[in-house]
Amino acid sequence: MSVSLGLVDTPTVVVPGESVDIPVTIRNSGDVVEAYDLTIVGVPDAWATFDPPRVSLYPGASETVVLTVRPPRSSEVRAGDLPYGVRVVPSEAPETATVEEGLLTIAPFSEVAAELRPQVRRARLGARYRLAVLNGGNIGEALTVAATDGAEQLHFAARPTAMVLAAGEQFEAGLRVRAKRLLWRGTPRHLPFRALLTDRDGRAITLDGTLVQQPVLSGWLLKLLALLLALLLLLLALWFGLLRPAVQSAAQEAADERVAQAATQMEASANEAAGEAAREAVAQERAENPAAPPSSPSPTPAAATGGGQFATALTLRTSPGSTASRSYTVPRNRVLLLTDFLVDNPQGDTGTLTITADDVRVVTYGLENFRNQDYHSVTPIRVPAGSRVTLTVECRQPGTPVGAATPGTCQEGLYLNGILNRTRQS
Repeated sequence: MSVSLGLVDTPTVVVPGESVDIPVTIRNSGDVVEAYDLTIVGVPDAWATFDPPRVSLYPGASETVVLTVRPPRSSEVRAGDLPYGVRVVPSEAPETATVEEGLLTIAPFSEVAAELRPQVRRARLGARYRLAVLNGGNIGEALTVAATDGAEQLHFAARPTAMVLAAGEQFEAGLRVRAKRLLWRGTPRHLPFRALLTDRDGRAITLDGTLVQQPVLSGWLLKLLALLLALLLLLLALWFGLLRPAVQSAAQEAADERVAQAATQMEASANEAAGEAAREAVAQERAENPAAPPSSPSPTPAAATGGGQFATALTLRTSPGSTASRSYTVPRNRVLLLTDFLVDNPQGDTGTLTITADDVRVVTYGLENFRNQDYHSVTPIRVPAGSRVTLTVECRQPGTPVGAATPGTCQEGLYLNGILNRTRQS
């Protein structure tokens, strides 16, 4: 038996994923009819097929069998020379099997796959992307990374900018994409770009991506600012409409209380001073007329005896264009020594305010000239029993308190302080 391979002296070249046919010639050099089985050696059985896989030959006859080799397109099938052999086994004498050797050259091929992850990102200024690269070829690849956008609205930074991948190796590079200017408000802006992977032969893989630039002042933020502004206006309205008048009222009450306390103290001082003056006058009269007999009884005017501190308040409401009065009448068997009074114009009304005692005008004020006015008499004003202290207001226009609605009437007050003594006949 003799076996020969076609083109034995020339290596057979095959590209992974493709096939190549190699002729194998078998001659029966024996003197009996023989059947021969063919197998491949040095190459995976899945790569090779024989057509036909078994031949029968008469003595001196020969036949050519086709060996088809089809290596898979995979990075595991590395480029280079691959020795192989064809083994021919006689069925009657398998111990006389023969192997014919050949050389198979695996051709190189390039297959680089890449993916941009994610393809779309949303950001106000910049975002990071990932480039997943796989070398699916059977040779190493040297690649460079770059990016570009046609509108020139973006900056790019790749890490790394170059890489070398062995056959079957995968790698992930980073790509930073940043807008050249901020988008302050409005609708989001779509900024497309392309990432480029280029090999040593200048072949490039193009990957499309998009940066969706968000406005700095988004719609929900503007709504939140409007809500905060409305809340601030509501708080201001509550302050000027409710809280501030209440605070002013409390402050006014505190001031009135302080005025009343001061008036009480002044009344006590005046009472003490009046008593001291009366005692000094009696002592002086006795010193000047030590021998004067007492005069016969005769009717005399009422004289004041011991009394107590006195305080009262008159309040008055007057319609615009009208005049109104309110009085305090000294009780029977009493005499009022009026030392102090306080007039109050809380609304800031305009008009005239007059105070009379025992039908004698004490003072007249223009309402527009004051809010609170106090009056102190060095010599107490004497108001006998049955006489009146009267507050009279001529209202021209009600005032407008800050933070409150305009009232319909003028409102004034009179606070009286003094000594209310009893009277007797001597």
